[in-house]
Amino acid sequence: MGLFDKVTDALGSSDSSEEEEQEAVGGMFDAPEGFYQDRVDLEKRSGIIHKHYDVTEEQALIITRTLKEWMEDEEGGTIDSIRNDLEGKLEISDELLHTIVWTERASINTLRRVNGYLEDEDPDDVYKIQASIDDRTHLVTHEAVKEIEQRGGAVPMRELASILLEKAEQYEDEGGTPERMEHWVPHERFRFSITRHIEV
Repeated sequence: MGLFDKVTDALGSSDSSEEEEQEAVGGMFDAPEGFYQDRVDLEKRSGIIHKHYDVTEEQALIITRTLKEWMEDEEGGTIDSIRNDLEGKLEISDELLHTIVWTERASINTLRRVNGYLEDEDPDDVYKIQASIDDRTHLVTHEAVKEIEQRGGAVPMRELASILLEKAEQYEDEGGTPERMEHWVPHERFRFSITRHIEV
């Protein structure tokens, strides 16, 4: 299986449309029935957490169950609400817990969004990375955004995934995580979103 197939392999449901994604992001639409169900694949995600963080299988399962519970609730779950729910249930550092919740929540949301785009993709569709560029922006994100800008501001999804992978590899010593790109995690605690570029 190639990188792009791995990157776009859904770990949760992949039945979201663009309108559903807008609902999830902006709260402008009523979510269709069942929209929040099956966003988190318990077995796959707990395996990922166990493999990539210093936690036991049991701890990974507790974290994943809590992520699933919050992210499949119609009210959704913020990083802080999920963390607060997990505090006291696990014997791991606050810093590690914060990293896991932030990163895995972002991974789940990004996978769902990308799969939604790809399900109804037109061959001419192009995408960009929406990110705040400031002193907290990771080098991987910063350089990927710059590269996409140099290529016209938006690129096909396959190209965007390749750029993120390349930057994650380039900055691996600074926290890039190329081994996690199949989960759309180019570095921990990423704070960008992938959006379809619309010409105006």
